[in-house]
Amino acid sequence: MDIIRRKYSPWKILQHKWQARRDIPFRRKFFVGYDLYGNTYWEFTEDKNMSRLRRKMQPLRQELFEVDYFKTVPPQWLQWLRRTRDKVPTLEELIQDQMRQERMKMLAASADEKWKLEKMRLEQIEKMKLQTELDRVKQEQIPANEKQNNLDQTELESLQAPKLLHTDHAPEFDPWKQADESRDKDPIQSASLSPQNPAAATEVHRESEIENPWKQADESRDKDPIEVASIKPRQ
Repeated sequence: MDIIRRKYSPWKILQHKWQARRDIPFRRKFFVGYDLYGNTYWEFTEDKNMSRLRRKMQPLRQELFEVDYFKTVPPQWLQWLRRTRDKVPTLEELIQDQMRQERMKMLAASADEKWKLEKMRLEQIEKMKLQTELDRVKQEQIPANEKQNNLDQTELESLQAPKLLHTDHAPEFDPWKQADESRDKDPIQSASLSPQNPAAATEVHRESEIENPWKQADESRDKDPIEVASIKPRQ
């Protein structure tokens, strides 16, 4: 009742009590009760039919639009206005319902905080599991990488070994260097022909020595022609 005293004067409250009496004849409007916002609820009739009274709500303060009154009407009084409830709600009932709503809000906030912490905990666990799995994969990849590096090094050494042997035993042929060395030489004297078959080359050289008449003439020029001549008797 203290809530109502802060909204209405004692004279107005006394007037509401007088208007709530139904034993006064020829009265067509009756006061029913208050809500926690200070709105008043009434029953009235226009055709003097007291068995079917109409119901209405009078707001404490006038608003520009009627829709602005809906947020101030409690569900219990709204049921009474729509005739889904016959018993008039009391202030004690409205106060208890408001306290229940406050407790529900507190419990909902606590549940939200609890589920938020639970979600954070689960996310932390998932992150730890993921990090552990990544560390394990990295530890498995390190020996594999070392093994692959060893294999690559072995293959590189095996490829470089024949190249080094070839370099040590067979010097690289440089045509430009050979051209520079033979630039000042006699092309006739420096020319050297190497046949593919050495034995065939020796045989050809011998035949050329035998069949060369100019060489034979030079050799027999200073000799005695009688001694040189070899006449074989007929058999």
